[in-house]
Amino acid sequence: TMFPKPRPQRLVRKDKKAHRKAVISAVRDTVRQRDPRCRVCDQMPVTGRLEMHEITSRAQLRGKAPEDIFSTSNCVMLCSTCHREVTAHRIVLIPTTPYGADGDVQVRRQDDC
Repeated sequence: TMFPKPRPQRLVRKDKKAHRKAVISAVRDTVRQRDPRCRVCDQMPVTGRLEMHEITSRAQLRGKAPEDIFSTSNCVMLCSTCHREVTAHRIVLIPTTPYGADGDVQVRRQDDC
C-alpha cells in the first residue's frame, strides 16, 4: 500500500498567499467601483488614490477565510487622511444596516461621543 506524498508545506503556504492576494484584489476592484470617493469626507483624492479599509479589523477576524475578512460588506474606500484618522481610532465607522459597508455607514468622530 503506497501513500501519495503530501504537498510540501511551503507550496501549501504559497498557494494560500496567492489565494488571499487574489481575494483582496477582486474585493478592492469591486469596492473601488462602489466607492469612487472617500466614504468619510466624500472627496476624490487629489494625490495618491483611495485605500481599502476593513471595518472589522483583520486582527479581530484572525483565523477566518480571506473571503470573510475581505468582503464588500466589511471594506470601504478611504482617502489616506481619513484612513489615518480611522486607524488611529479618532473616527469610528458604524454600519447602520445588516449589509455592512454595502449599506449606509455612519461616521462618528471620537470627540462627538
